Order: sequence, then structure tokens, then C-alpha cells
Amino acid sequence: MDPVFTAKIILSLVAIAMGVGPMRADFNATHATNPLWPPHARFHVVWQVLTQTGVSVFVLALLWVYPSPLHLWMAAILNYNWMATFIMTISSMKMYDGALKDVNGIKPFKFNIGGKVREVDTNVFGATILFILNTFAVGLLLM
Repeated sequence: MDPVFTAKIILSLVAIAMGVGPMRADFNATHATNPLWPPHARFHVVWQVLTQTGVSVFVLALLWVYPSPLHLWMAAILNYNWMATFIMTISSMKMYDGALKDVNGIKPFKFNIGGKVREVDTNVFGATILFILNTFAVGLLLM
């Protein structure tokens, strides 16, 4: 199969996951309608999710409606932007007393590694998988 076409498929899947995943995870009682959250925080989470969804739609347009070599790279960079801002947000959590999850939020993944159960935050797990996929697509573009 053509590496560029495969890269377009992978970049598209990453964009779709970043557009749909947060909507599914955040438009519910754990975030957007969480009665424990201040209304302004709920406003910002909805705004953030809708912004990312718009970027994801733009990535898909770059890949499929207006395809060009430059647009492939722009799509990959826009996908990386989401991941970079995720890492920056995690890195700065102490500044705003943030946390990766809420008490009533999505439970972490549990893995049994060497007989010891390890928990991995669902946000970190998902972002890592998407980063790996996006990087694989970039590798295909470099072939």
C-alpha cells in the first residue's frame, strides 16, 4: 500500500479520535454537566472540546478535500499541537491545582505487569497511543 495514503488514513484516525473522544468523555456529568463544577469551568470545557473538534474537522479537510504535500504536514503538526498542549497542561497542573481525573470521573486502565497491578490514567493512555500513531504516520511521510 502507498505510504502517503496510509499516513493520510492514520492522521485521519488520530484527528477523528481527538475530535470525538473528548466529546464522549467530557459532555456528561463528569465534566460539562457536573454539578460540582463552577459554571464558568463547564463553559470552558465545552469551548475547549468544540475548539478541538473544529481543528479535527479542519485536519480532515486538509487531508481529503484540499490534499497536498504541505497539507499532509500541516495535518500532522495540528495533531501534534493537541498532544503538545496536553503535555504542557499536565506539566503546569501545580500552577492551577489541576488533576488528571475527578473523583466521579473515568476510571484508569489497570494492567497486570509482572504480577503487579498498575493504573494508567485514561487521558495519558489515549494521548500516548495517539502520539505513537501520529509519529508512525510522520515516519511514513518521510519514506
